[in-house]
Amino acid sequence: MAGRKTVLLLLLLLLTMAAAAPARAGEAGDWPELNAEGYLDEGEFVYEDPENGIWRYCSETLKVEILKKTETKPAKLIWYEAEIWSRKEIFGFVTNEPGKHFQSADWPTKVCSKNGAVFAINGDYASNRWNNIHYPKQRYKVGILLRDGEIMSRETKKSGGTSFPNLDTLAIYPDGNLEVHESRDLTAEEYQEKGAIDVLAFGPWMIRDGEFNPHLPKFDGYKAPRTCLGMIEPGHYIAIMAEGRHKQSKGATLTQLAEKLADRGCTLAFNMDGGETSCMLFMGKQINKVGNASSKKGYARKEPEFLAIGTSTLVEGYEP
Repeated sequence: MAGRKTVLLLLLLLLTMAAAAPARAGEAGDWPELNAEGYLDEGEFVYEDPENGIWRYCSETLKVEILKKTETKPAKLIWYEAEIWSRKEIFGFVTNEPGKHFQSADWPTKVCSKNGAVFAINGDYASNRWNNIHYPKQRYKVGILLRDGEIMSRETKKSGGTSFPNLDTLAIYPDGNLEVHESRDLTAEEYQEKGAIDVLAFGPWMIRDGEFNPHLPKFDGYKAPRTCLGMIEPGHYIAIMAEGRHKQSKGATLTQLAEKLADRGCTLAFNMDGGETSCMLFMGKQINKVGNASSKKGYARKEPEFLAIGTSTLVEGYEP
């Protein structure tokens, strides 16, 4: 009898501990019970199913769902749609070394893992222009850049350019709001006065106030790997990364991706650098393949910074 009581007490203790434990990765991919705001009351939930193309994360302040999608017509295309909800975190840059946004590059997985990034994509590849990496004999304008509220560059191109990058800008604000502008709509000082934390320069902007950029078709001369970030409203975002340059996926045009972002409800969207720079990461792991990359494993190129949201101690390799 005493033995049965002991067993019952142990079972009761285990059930109590399980109920009190924070939500964590499980075999099933269904979301755990969420509160009225759509988040967890405590702890973190992580689910990764690369075979079926599903990645999910949730905490008390951040929720991320990534779905891998495919189509065969008019051409083969693989793309990843990430939906992000946040009531606290905002997008910002994680760097390979603290404060070094344009030097000290490393693989995306290493940079994002060491920073504990929950979700990340490549940014504007400003280090390429800053350091004249690919064409050292040709001087490129860097674009209007802010990092952590500090002006890094003021030089830019004339507005209305139709070649990559035309140096249109994406501005990120502390309340989670995003703005897109043509390259010379605002000066670096005006972004700073408005309170922008980060300003990226690449482009073109794709959607603004719900309207497509009328110049988008001029950028659609070829399909390639591409990364875009859209906003439904502050705190609710859609990011898309399209694979390209390999047999399973030919790449996408900006008009294609703008249509997909608009279908998801985005009233604003911006094009990041593409090609071998283009990538999407979840919990420190790159989930996409990059065609024609220098790495045989399909890794995106090394960079000193990546645009990320959320931090978790569950990211392997993160040491806070």
